[in-house]
Amino acid sequence: MDNAERNYERLAEVFWNLPQKGEEEARREQAFMDDIIQKAHLDREIEGYLEGVETVFDGGAGVGRFSIPLAQHGIRVTHFDISQSMLTKAKELAREAGVEHRINFVQGALTDLGSYSAGSFDLVISFDAPISYTYPKHVQVLQELVRIARKSVVISVSSRLGSLPYVFNPIQKRQYIIDEDADDPLVQWYIRNEDKQFKAWQPDFHLAAEFLRTGLADDPDELYERMEQGETPWPINYCFLPEELKSILESAGLRKIRLSGPGALARSVPREILRQMLCTAEYRQQFLDQCFAFDSQPSVCGFGKDNLVASGIKA
Repeated sequence: MDNAERNYERLAEVFWNLPQKGEEEARREQAFMDDIIQKAHLDREIEGYLEGVETVFDGGAGVGRFSIPLAQHGIRVTHFDISQSMLTKAKELAREAGVEHRINFVQGALTDLGSYSAGSFDLVISFDAPISYTYPKHVQVLQELVRIARKSVVISVSSRLGSLPYVFNPIQKRQYIIDEDADDPLVQWYIRNEDKQFKAWQPDFHLAAEFLRTGLADDPDELYERMEQGETPWPINYCFLPEELKSILESAGLRKIRLSGPGALARSVPREILRQMLCTAEYRQQFLDQCFAFDSQPSVCGFGKDNLVASGIKA
C-alpha cells in the first residue's frame, strides 16, 4: 500500500470514528424522509435473496440497521465496520434486540478481506456506500465482496448521476427533515446553517463537469492536508456510473445483475407532500411500494438520491 492509499483510508477511518457517528446513524429513519425510503428499498431488495441463506457478511454495517433485523430472522451475521463508534452502538442495539449471540462483530477495513475464503457467506451485503469510501481500491473491494459470497450479493455505492445535483443544491438534505422542531443535533445543524450555506454558495460549473467526468468531487490530497491540520473532512467518496458498476460486478463473477436508484421518485415530490405520504399511516406503505417500483426501473437507476444499488447471484 503506497502513501496515497494509506492517506485515503485514514481519512475514512478518522471521519467514521467520530464519537457522534454511531448515534447519528441510529436516528436516521427517525429524522430524515430520504433515509426512510432508502432503508425500505434495501430491506425489500434483501428479501429477494434470503431463500436458503444461513450466513450473511454485512460490510460497513454501521449500527446494525440491516445486520440486526437479519439476526432476528435467525441468520448468523458477520457485522464488519471500520468505526468503533458504530460498533459500540451496534452492540448496544443488538443486546436490546436479544440477538447479540447471532452476530459476530468485527472491526476492520473493506480493503482487507483476505482472511475470508471464497464463498464464506451465503449472502454479502454492503450498504450506504462504504465501498465508495475505499477509493482508490473500490474496484478491488467490489471484487473481494463478490469473491467471499457463495450465493448472492446486494450492495449500494454512491451514485454519480444522483449526486451531481448536489453541486447546485447546497441544502439538499434540508428538504427531507421530518420534524423541524426535533431536538436531533444533526437536524438542528441543517436548520441553523441554511442561510449560511445559501450565502456561501455559488454555482461551480467546472466542479460539476469534473465530477461528472471523474466521479470525485474533492481533491484527495487537499482533504488529507485538512485532516493533518486537525479537521475531520468528509472522506474521499468515489461515485459510480450504472454501466461502470455493472461491468465491474460482471467481471467479478456476478450474474443476473439488477440496478436500482432509491429516492428517484421522491426527489421530485414537494417536501410537504412527501412528508404527508410518509407520516400518514394510510398512505405510507402504498407510497413506499410505489417508490420501489419506480426506483427499480432501469431508466432511472442512476438518478436515485444518493445511492446506486446493485444485486445479483454468483455464477
